[in-house]
Amino acid sequence: MFEQSWSTEHLQPGKALSYWRDVICENLLQVHIQSSQEGAFFGQIEKHAFGPIKANFISVSEQRVWRERTAACNAKDHIFHLIQVRKGVQLIEQYGRSLKVEAGDSLLIDCLAGFEFDFPQGVEALVLEIGRDWLGGWLPAPEDAAARLIDGRSGWGATLASALSNVTPATVDASGLPPTVVAEQIVSLLALAASNYNPPSTTHKRALLRRVTETIRERCHESGLDPATVAAALGLSRRYVHLLFAYAGKTFSQELYDCRLQRAQRLLRDKRFDALGIAEIAWNCGFSEPSHFARRFRERFGATPSAYRLNSAN
Repeated sequence: MFEQSWSTEHLQPGKALSYWRDVICENLLQVHIQSSQEGAFFGQIEKHAFGPIKANFISVSEQRVWRERTAACNAKDHIFHLIQVRKGVQLIEQYGRSLKVEAGDSLLIDCLAGFEFDFPQGVEALVLEIGRDWLGGWLPAPEDAAARLIDGRSGWGATLASALSNVTPATVDASGLPPTVVAEQIVSLLALAASNYNPPSTTHKRALLRRVTETIRERCHESGLDPATVAAALGLSRRYVHLLFAYAGKTFSQELYDCRLQRAQRLLRDKRFDALGIAEIAWNCGFSEPSHFARRFRERFGATPSAYRLNSAN
């Protein structure tokens, strides 16, 4: 059932971005939004009720969207977003993972965790709002399926992509079936597409590992951060922290350096930090030696921090 639509199309120049921020925060999610095209910004949403799901058809020009975990923790409801990109590219960071979502691909986002979205050239997308309690009927631990790319060209991901592509403003109210039935079909395909993931062996371990990785992400700028510090902050033993990462097939050091390098990447492409030198960026990301930072950054991103900043500016 159609609920409402919003568009910046007829607003005065310079008013669109502030209006868009208000629309998103009031009707979709409390986030921060930044765009280099403030004077020519465009955004449009059409929202439909879809049984237990809300379907948002979104078209937006270049922007960066982010949400801190501390702000998300104040949310009343635990909501997940199933996003299908239909035109353009969406760059996403959540749970310490960096993903590039292209047209036809989709993924699940945990709105109670921090995230960052980047739409470098704008995007058209379908965003389904799904409550965790309802989603849990198909995915016992939805967090395990979040922030993982679902390839729209193979396996169950292709089947899910085909189903989602049929959800349009014209069809969502005219399927001939009760909306709840269609919604159930979609989340059952999501569960099948997410079935290949192999998280740690128990729900308790998964929850603990998420707490550990979130703590690392929040404190990765501390140069002396180590397993003992994180373990003490969470009331765990250092050995158990190492075991949690072993269950997931990675190490504490890998997670820490991933978080530090992703933080550095964000700072280097954010114009608000242009005044910071490369050494200051390194220190702000937990690296005590700029040369070590430069070497790690080049290994990860294929360019020196200075070159990366210059290319981002262009």
